Amino acid sequence: MTGSHKKNMIITKSIISVIVWFFGIIMVFPFLWMLSTSFKGMNSVFTFPIEWIPRNPTLKGYKALFDGTVPYVTYFLNSVKVALIAAAGTFFSCTMAGFGYAKVRFKGRDGLFVLKLATTMLPGTVLILPTYMIYSRFGLINTHAALWLGNFLGGTFGVFLMRQAFISLPESMIESAKIDGAGNFNIYWNIAMPNVKSSIATLLFMYFLWTWNDYEKPLLYLWDKAKYTLPMAVKAFSDTQYQNYPAIMASNVLMLLPVMIAFVTCQNFFVESLIGSSVKG
Repeated sequence: MTGSHKKNMIITKSIISVIVWFFGIIMVFPFLWMLSTSFKGMNSVFTFPIEWIPRNPTLKGYKALFDGTVPYVTYFLNSVKVALIAAAGTFFSCTMAGFGYAKVRFKGRDGLFVLKLATTMLPGTVLILPTYMIYSRFGLINTHAALWLGNFLGGTFGVFLMRQAFISLPESMIESAKIDGAGNFNIYWNIAMPNVKSSIATLLFMYFLWTWNDYEKPLLYLWDKAKYTLPMAVKAFSDTQYQNYPAIMASNVLMLLPVMIAFVTCQNFFVESLIGSSVKG
């Protein structure tokens, strides 16, 4: 590699890094404003220039969440319940299906997997009415089961992600276990699963994020306010405190907090899994 070529590469990478950092910082501004506003008084919200660090910080916005006007704690616990059950369903359904498509030989396996992938071409709006009718027949309307039941059926993205992870495992490992008398489930649970921890962490984080932030399903299936999840709670709180911007921002901060904790915990697994799945066959 010539010196001029190396110099051009360094300049190109530097320009790309500056552009990425520039847009990254711009994308962080709304979150910083939301966090800052949650600690402000009503009269300090729209001051210009913006007070990124409030001069007189207050917790009134957060206290308003727990004054009894809106049962915020109940909504938070509802979201935790739904997200955890959905994560459990995602874990078992997607990992088992992914292992089956990757390592279990059966007639029509590849064709069935292609059919599974083809379902991603169906617009979500097309499925709303038939899904609602099915849940209605089974008496699941206005229950939390309508929010997490689908996760036990194996989401296409999750199945694809886990299939790519299991494909990377050497066949010799699987064959050795079969020679020792291990069945498919034993191989799946004791041999395959411990070797794809990064993909499992990514799977759980992605589906936790989608379930936690889901607004459409609670809006469709839940009528009783006591069963609302956090996205609906934020909307309800915004309606009752429509001029209390610090309180509205505080509700959003508390809603984002579990997602941020989960991301910080799983980010290394997340990056490792995405890079690995992009180069596997």
